[in-house]
Amino acid sequence: MTRLRLAADVGGTNTRLGLARNGVLLADTVQSFRNEAHGSFAEVMDRYLQGTAPGGVAEVAIAIAGPVTGSTARLTNRDWHFDAAALSQHLNGAQVHLLNDLAALGQACPHLGADCLDTVIAPARDADGDSQRLVVGIGTGFNLSPVLQSGGQVHCLNVEYGHVSLPLDVAELLRSRIGVAAVEFPTVEHLFSGRGHAAVRACFPGDDADTGAFQAVYAELLALLARNLMLAFLPAQGLYFAGAVARSLLASPARQVFADLFRQPFKLDARIAAPVHVILDDAAALKGCASSNLSYV
Repeated sequence: MTRLRLAADVGGTNTRLGLARNGVLLADTVQSFRNEAHGSFAEVMDRYLQGTAPGGVAEVAIAIAGPVTGSTARLTNRDWHFDAAALSQHLNGAQVHLLNDLAALGQACPHLGADCLDTVIAPARDADGDSQRLVVGIGTGFNLSPVLQSGGQVHCLNVEYGHVSLPLDVAELLRSRIGVAAVEFPTVEHLFSGRGHAAVRACFPGDDADTGAFQAVYAELLALLARNLMLAFLPAQGLYFAGAVARSLLASPARQVFADLFRQPFKLDARIAAPVHVILDDAAALKGCASSNLSYV
C-alpha cells in the first residue's frame, strides 16, 4: 500500500496542511488554519488528521517559516517550537522531517508549471535538464535557498542571506535616492522585507509614494540585488521570487523597470543570464513537501 504523507506549511499567521501519495499533493485534501486559534502545531495537526486521515500517516514533512537546525526548529513570528522526534512519537512512530519554508519552495520549483508562475523574464533557451535555481523570499523577512537538481534529485542549501551587508552598488543607489536615511538599511533584510519596503516608502513625499516613483526606485534596488545574486549563485534554470513584497512589486508597472535593469549585460561575461519567475501558487511549499525525497527522524 502506498505510504500516506502529511505535508505542512507553517507560517506566522496560517498553517496549511494536505495529504500526498507518490510524491503528489492531493489537492482536495488541502486545508488552512489560523494559528492564533491553536496553542501549537501539534494541536493543528491533530485537528486536521482527525477529519482527513483518522488512520494516521506514515510520513510527515513540515515546512517552517523560521530557522531549522537538524531535527528541531522554531517559528520566527510565533512562539511555536518543533522537535521531529517528539512529533514522531506523538504520531505513533511516523517519520518526520523539518525543513525551512524556502527549501520547500526549492523542492517544488522543478515541478511548478506555467500556471503556477508569473514569468517576468522568459528563458533564453530550453530550460530543461539538471542545473541550478535560486528561490528568493521577500515577505515579512528576507532569505533565499539555492537549489541544485542533479540526477533526478533536488537539493536545497541552507542560507541566512538576509543578514548579509548590502552590496555596494545597492547601497550607493539607495543613498543617491534617499540621502543620509540610507544608513538605516545596513543589511539585505533591512532593505528587502516588509518592514524595509515600508521604511523606504516613508522616505518619499506623499505624491511620489502614491504615483509609482517609490516603486520604480525599489524595483531598481531589487534588480541590482538580483544581479548580484545571479553572479553569486548562477541560477541558470531560473530565479524564483516568493513572498508578498516580491509579488506586489513585480505585478506593478515597476516590473518593467526591474526587467530592463536586470537584463543589462555583465562586463564579466555577457553569457550570464537567468529567467525570472514569481511563484503564484499558494500550495507550492506543500507540493515541495509532497515531492521531496527527504531523510526522516
